[in-house]
Amino acid sequence: MHFSKTAEYAIRVLSYLHRYNTTSHSVNVLHQELDLPYKYLTKMVTDLVKKGLVNASRGREGGISLAKNADTIRLADILEAIGEPLEHERCILGFDRCDASNPCALHDQWVKPKEMIETMLTTTTLSSLIHDKETKL
Repeated sequence: MHFSKTAEYAIRVLSYLHRYNTTSHSVNVLHQELDLPYKYLTKMVTDLVKKGLVNASRGREGGISLAKNADTIRLADILEAIGEPLEHERCILGFDRCDASNPCALHDQWVKPKEMIETMLTTTTLSSLIHDKETKL
């Protein structure tokens, strides 16, 4: 499995907001601290606000912060918020139809890894990603 750039950025931004949760952060600070493209970041933050994962406020003391407790935000929630499906039904070889009645050559071998990935996405919370201040994100 491979996360898209948007998913990578969203996880990094939300992890940063969780790690440094004592204040709101401007998009400019996130852009500089995380070395993410500014325009891309502003659009992504807008999507995260619309989906309720991030709060945004304007003004001198404004910025963005987590809208929910990091213990309740799962990786699957982040992917959904940015419009990326879990793709658990997707064929590993790219066929339109691949199931038990019409399997591809790797169908049987892919069942277990696919289940493990889906479990990881639905059980891993944002707070579990941050073990200490040294964890790279």
